[in-house]
Amino acid sequence: MCETATFEAGAGRGRPGRRRPRDRRSRRGATLALVLGLVVIVGFLGNGLLSSAGSCRLDAVRRQQSLQCFWGAESALALARTRLYTDESYRSSPTAIVLTNGLMVAHASVSRAGNTYVVSATGSNTHSRIDWRLRQDFTLQSLGFWDDFALFAGPGGIDMSQSVSVYGDVYCEGDLRMSQSAAIFESLYCRGDLEMSHSAAIYEEAYIGGRISMSRTSVVYGGSYPFSSPANPYEILSPTVPTLDTSFYDSLLRLAASSDSGLNFNSSIDLAGQTRYVSGNASLKMSQSIVSRPPGGVLVVAGSFDMKQNSQIGPDVTVICGDGFSMGQNTRIGTNALIYAAGGIDMRQSGIVANRAALLTPATLTMRHAAQASGLVYAGRTLDLSQGIVIEGLAYAGSRADLSQSVRITYNKTVLPWSLPPGIATNGAVQMLPQQWREM
Repeated sequence: MCETATFEAGAGRGRPGRRRPRDRRSRRGATLALVLGLVVIVGFLGNGLLSSAGSCRLDAVRRQQSLQCFWGAESALALARTRLYTDESYRSSPTAIVLTNGLMVAHASVSRAGNTYVVSATGSNTHSRIDWRLRQDFTLQSLGFWDDFALFAGPGGIDMSQSVSVYGDVYCEGDLRMSQSAAIFESLYCRGDLEMSHSAAIYEEAYIGGRISMSRTSVVYGGSYPFSSPANPYEILSPTVPTLDTSFYDSLLRLAASSDSGLNFNSSIDLAGQTRYVSGNASLKMSQSIVSRPPGGVLVVAGSFDMKQNSQIGPDVTVICGDGFSMGQNTRIGTNALIYAAGGIDMRQSGIVANRAALLTPATLTMRHAAQASGLVYAGRTLDLSQGIVIEGLAYAGSRADLSQSVRITYNKTVLPWSLPPGIATNGAVQMLPQQWREM
């Protein structure tokens, strides 16, 4: 019994030992199957990730191409808009605009109906055929005068001192010097230097092309910026000081030198809507007047013209003289009148120029002692104003403006002439009103 038990026990211990190699092979087979399954799963996941990455990359490329097409169309539209705003010849005959950047091609076309311009722009990718189509309408209004500007001055700059006030924008090609409570109540656009002292003030923005010097409580309330700043509304299309072409007036003065209408300036004169000539100088006597019935009469004086005390030039009369034009005490120039003087204009002692009149000279224009003007004042060289001067409308100084002792210039569109006088040439002021922007 004991041997049998021992044998059985030994046999019982020996059987598991003989089955171990077979268990190891089973485990190896299971591990292999697990590994293969993991490989398959990882393969599927990797393939999905690669497919997803490729799809995301393709979507990113298409989004990039779509953005390129959109901004290409927007750029073409903006370029057409800028050319319409700045180029008068383009407004009259607009042509197509084409831009390229790699595979992106953008183009814009302009159509016109009256004062309304329609810009249609397309940006497309030549490979993927993605495209954007945009459209915007604009209303453009051409103005003879730059709106809101009260004073223009050329390269000689502007001097303002002793309680000088300008109610309107100021444009200066040269340097501007302000002192002794001088004030600009709207914006300043100055390509030169700005020098302010003794409580000088600018109440809105100042755009300066040169250096700025401020002292003794002077201030720019709206802040100062470079003239080339994008904030400058006139950085793209800037106003210019007009020039005066005198050929129209010179042709009439040549006729006056050899013709004389025999007018009597000791009494009032009616031009009767005609052109009359004086071969020498002329002087309108005290309390006399020059009128035109019907309107539109022209008096051409080869020499100088002098208005004595209390004399008047009536409405819708044009006076052209080859030398100086002077106005004495309490003289008056009527509505819609035009005065041209080759040798300069001198207004003194309460002389008055009525609404929509124009004073033009290629030389110096001087106003003294409470003289007043409503309309357009143009001096080809120097605009010299002092001692209680009031100008309503617009003042131009082809070279330099010298303002002192209680001068006030106020922009007033309602008192300006209906159109620019003959010979005045400037870049046209344009008002652009954007209308609906839309995708097509």
